[in-house]
Amino acid sequence: MGLQSDIQVEEALDERSVPAREQGECCLRRLWNSPTWYRRAPVPQSYPPTSSIPKTSQERLALASPDNPSATAKTILYLAYGSNLCAETFLGRRGIRPISQINVSAPAFDLSFDLPGIPYNEPCFANTRPRKIPKPPVIPGKPPKFPPPPPPYSAAPPSSNPTWSKGLYGVVYEVTPEDYANIIKTEGGGQGYHDVLTPCFELPPALHVPEKPPFPELPKPFLAHTLYAPSLPGLPGDDDKDDPKNPGKGDGDDDDDDKDPRKQPWFRRLLLPVHRPDPDYAQASARYLKLIRDGAREHALPDDYQAYLASLQSYTMTSVRQQIGRVLFIIAALPLLLLMIGLGRLLADDVGRTPRWLGIATTACMNFLWAVYDGFFKPLFGDGERTMPEQEARAAAATVIILTDSAKSEKNRLLGDW
Repeated sequence: MGLQSDIQVEEALDERSVPAREQGECCLRRLWNSPTWYRRAPVPQSYPPTSSIPKTSQERLALASPDNPSATAKTILYLAYGSNLCAETFLGRRGIRPISQINVSAPAFDLSFDLPGIPYNEPCFANTRPRKIPKPPVIPGKPPKFPPPPPPYSAAPPSSNPTWSKGLYGVVYEVTPEDYANIIKTEGGGQGYHDVLTPCFELPPALHVPEKPPFPELPKPFLAHTLYAPSLPGLPGDDDKDDPKNPGKGDGDDDDDDKDPRKQPWFRRLLLPVHRPDPDYAQASARYLKLIRDGAREHALPDDYQAYLASLQSYTMTSVRQQIGRVLFIIAALPLLLLMIGLGRLLADDVGRTPRWLGIATTACMNFLWAVYDGFFKPLFGDGERTMPEQEARAAAATVIILTDSAKSEKNRLLGDW
């Protein structure tokens, strides 16, 4: 398969693809399925265990081979990587009954948590991100005649964000078209994700000694549907940050300023997907991460991948101000959220898709809520996306107290000395 066909395979879209600007409906559907902002009865254990689902046959995988594009199948292969890994969500709450399943690796994508949710409750959700092509190593020049003196020893700072460089791991479910329509409905009504085809490779089972070792063969890829929510393209000047020595280096396009979302009128920015300054800043909630970890354990995904998921830090409120901000934000946002969710359930068609105008309105609603959070709630009540250390939380609380009093008051002088 040539390079051009590989690119087409990784970026292929079918008729289910939707514009990226209708991202807000997906966030609201995920919030509706989350029990963290209101009390919901626990899901009864009325679903079969994942161990009872058979493994996908090689004949079915052959029908999804990139070398056999004319083959047709009555079922759909769906790659799950987030909370749908967990039986409680996929089999219980959403009522999906897979025909078969298989653990896979999708090397074209990486797991990310850059899909904005609701501050203080579900700051972000799982998403996929196209993997970046690594840069070639820099060839060193001639070594100096005399080696420079060794630098003083300094302990390397601990990494705050765990890294994973082996691509996306997940489970490919074989489902019926009716169940796949239900998946699209519960994942935002087709308004937040693109339905893309990506090549997948079967993961080998856990390490063991087989009775008859098979002759090693090259892995054969097959295509599976997965959900991908694209973010805004790189803003003009982003490349300059990577190369401080060449601040003027860019793509040479003079029209970049016209395409910069930061310079668009406010009413046009409301129609763009929710864009956070740092896509890797937000932390998922403990509830959401537990679903992904439980799903990886239930399907016996590789141990190193489970260790990576276990190392991810969840969002935790460390101050009373954040808890107060959470309650006030939900009270302020609840009318808009219930209105958008209610209209989505009322106007959804037979395959779970909502009208285009409702997706645009929902995106504008989500942008408005995040603007209120950035301008009012975050400065006053603290961070609603990432865990604040206790020292920073105390310092922020003291700053708020000092700023609320007059500069000449006795309390302000005492707090300043303290």
